[in-house]
Amino acid sequence: SLFLAMVNIRAPYRIDPVGVLLLEVMYFPQLAVMWAGERVEQVWDHYVALWALRGENEELRRRIEALEKSARQVTEVDSANQRLNELLTLREELGGTVVAARIIGRSPLAWVKTAVLNKGTNHGITKGMAVVVSSGVLGQVVSSSAHMSRVLLVSDISSAVDILVQRTRVRGIATGAADGGGALKYIERKEDIQIGDTLITSGLDGIFPKGQLLGTVTRVGAQGGHLFQEVEVTLSADLSKVEEVLVVAPGPLHTAD
Repeated sequence: SLFLAMVNIRAPYRIDPVGVLLLEVMYFPQLAVMWAGERVEQVWDHYVALWALRGENEELRRRIEALEKSARQVTEVDSANQRLNELLTLREELGGTVVAARIIGRSPLAWVKTAVLNKGTNHGITKGMAVVVSSGVLGQVVSSSAHMSRVLLVSDISSAVDILVQRTRVRGIATGAADGGGALKYIERKEDIQIGDTLITSGLDGIFPKGQLLGTVTRVGAQGGHLFQEVEVTLSADLSKVEEVLVVAPGPLHTAD
């Protein structure tokens, strides 16, 4: 130590071999500490960044859900407006006593095709009135209470609608079928009926307005030895998707030629 002190007094710079040795020895531990510190700092930064990103993603998700909800509402409103405009046009064409109603229930039984309306006798709806939509005939009221009515749909096998083949003016009775479609009965073998023929109401049953679309012929069975032809019909109104309807009172207007 004395020697080092004497040398350092005369030397232009400090001579410290022990310090140099210690400095060299501490090099690797200090590198390790610096590396560990940098890793910890990176992990912390990533952790904070991930939390911030998670918050941003959550906020974006909420905004997207709100926009999607608004878009669905706008689409639903547009769809409702279109349906109501079509019903309004049909109501003006029909004239007479017409009551607008909404379907609030359907029969849970597969073999019974009925629907329930949200209006009844208090609104002017009584048994025997026709139920129509812009796309065609839906059914007829078979019972009515003060605030609700039950409708027998044209797809029910017990339904019967007097119709005309629009092309040939041949008359027949349209009924429902087990598969939810329709059938045309009492068409004699000699009558001209073809696939694609349009069926409309004749108005002669005193229930359904004349000229309302019922469906289209999709199959004509072989005549064979039977007196009548076998005719299958696709109904024009999609009964599973109808929401709003018009209930029409029978009258001279609907049975006119």
